[in-house]
Amino acid sequence: MTVFHDELTEGHEMGSGLIGKAQGFYIASSEDGTSQTMAFTVMFTSGSYDDSLSFFGVHKTASSESHLAIMGGTGKYVNAKGFAKVKTFPVGLGGSHGITDGVETVLEITLYLAY
Repeated sequence: MTVFHDELTEGHEMGSGLIGKAQGFYIASSEDGTSQTMAFTVMFTSGSYDDSLSFFGVHKTASSESHLAIMGGTGKYVNAKGFAKVKTFPVGLGGSHGITDGVETVLEITLYLAY
């Protein structure tokens, strides 16, 4: 199990504007480690998005794209429904994110939401 509290930015490039925080956890849910069951909340802190959304689902790290369910939210997002497309960008491949030990990743999340 891994617990996280990470920054939420407008884009995956270094220096993208901060728009909130993501807090939650994920658990390796496959023998080879390529699937992770995730549960987290995104708290938007800027602009017109100033509320939160909750997510749950399986992120497949070996796939180009995974889908997570939107489980609801707070404020304007109460009773929100929809899904999120999740794409993984590895960090440390000499790109704009710098060199790391290869464990870190950047997730790009696109929301499809009804509220």
